[in-house]
Amino acid sequence: MSGLRELGLDFVEEGNWEKALASFAEAVRRQPGDHRARMLAARCYAKLSETERAVAVLHACAEGLLRRDFLLSAIAACRQALPLAPKEKRIRETLVRIHARASRMAGGRAAVPPPLPPEPLYDGQVTGDLLTLTGAALSDTAVAVLASPDPGGQADPGARPPLPLFAELEVDAFVELVELMELSSLGDGATLCAEGEGGDRLWVLVAGKAEVSRRVEGQERRVAFLGGGSIFGELSLLTGAPPTSTVRAVGDAEVLVVERRALNELARRFPSVPQALGAFAQARIARNIVASSPLFAPVPEAERAALLARFAFRGLQPGDVVIAEGQPVAALVLVLAGELVVQKEDPSGGSISLSVLREGEVAGEIALMKGLRATATVAATRKTAVATLDRDAFEALLKAYPPLREYLEGLSDRRLRQIGEAMRPAEVLDADELVVEV
Repeated sequence: MSGLRELGLDFVEEGNWEKALASFAEAVRRQPGDHRARMLAARCYAKLSETERAVAVLHACAEGLLRRDFLLSAIAACRQALPLAPKEKRIRETLVRIHARASRMAGGRAAVPPPLPPEPLYDGQVTGDLLTLTGAALSDTAVAVLASPDPGGQADPGARPPLPLFAELEVDAFVELVELMELSSLGDGATLCAEGEGGDRLWVLVAGKAEVSRRVEGQERRVAFLGGGSIFGELSLLTGAPPTSTVRAVGDAEVLVVERRALNELARRFPSVPQALGAFAQARIARNIVASSPLFAPVPEAERAALLARFAFRGLQPGDVVIAEGQPVAALVLVLAGELVVQKEDPSGGSISLSVLREGEVAGEIALMKGLRATATVAATRKTAVATLDRDAFEALLKAYPPLREYLEGLSDRRLRQIGEAMRPAEVLDADELVVEV
């Protein structure tokens, strides 16, 4: 039925909301599972000032998506309805049921079945092509189709469909978060977030795909694709660092987005929000690190997560020192997110910046490998997350994974040479070159 939906979108472009409604409603009459067409039809009702019918259609849409376990899309349908009817009880009840569906089987929680779905108001029993109708006849007939239940797609009642981050919130916080989020439709190539810019929003890709790219040696390179259900931006929110990648829509996409200001407002009322966001971000960081950090490359893939579990996690504020030059080094430091600067005191005064360490890089290995005191000071330049591995655990790690010792020894030697070159005094010019001819 995508042809009818495309026809409806053409009418939307023209601002012909009645013809668009007829096209979307006919698409749903032929295929009740076309929830995208239902949501678009609800928009038409809203444009035609038939708010109650728009809300009824969105409610039926959300219930059908919930029935099929498309929870993020069900949330999006509810979010589209909320501005139209802020006090509509049915929409909030559906949000509660979405949350219950995802969280009722989580570890440590009682297995309580969600409430029964509401009785349908319409049965969808309509014959004849809706494209032939206009005016009140179209509106009355279309709502009977659009607000009727989706008869298919009953999900496994024993399964727990994924709802990352949202399911970990208490239900009241979840409902308020949905209210605070903005629902947007994006076209092909639209930029969701740009590398090095902003970083004050949390994004949820509800439907569609997005391309992730990053500048490498001055060239923009694709590094991944994101599918529906992907959440991103949480690391920038937590660390204050700008995004390290650019994300663009591939084809049409729908996103939910919430700004830092709104999240802060919600966190003041619900302490579970920053806790859930932090836990989600930590899990994301862990997956990224074990997949990309050179430290884990010599370790068999199946053992990397267990290795990371030996580390202790720590948050740093700008200016916090994790390693001080001339002092004993107690642990290996692994950058999870953010940035550390490596500086060495200059005998002539001041300091020399040797390097900047970012995600996946380590510090402290020279002292730990060679039995030295710290050869430089390592400090956070902005909010940064690190993982530390104390000396005893570090020694055990080297014994368990000999290739790791080889990697760290090579890294230590390279860095010592870098320090030597940075601290070498400038060559004195030959005296003859200082003679000024008259």
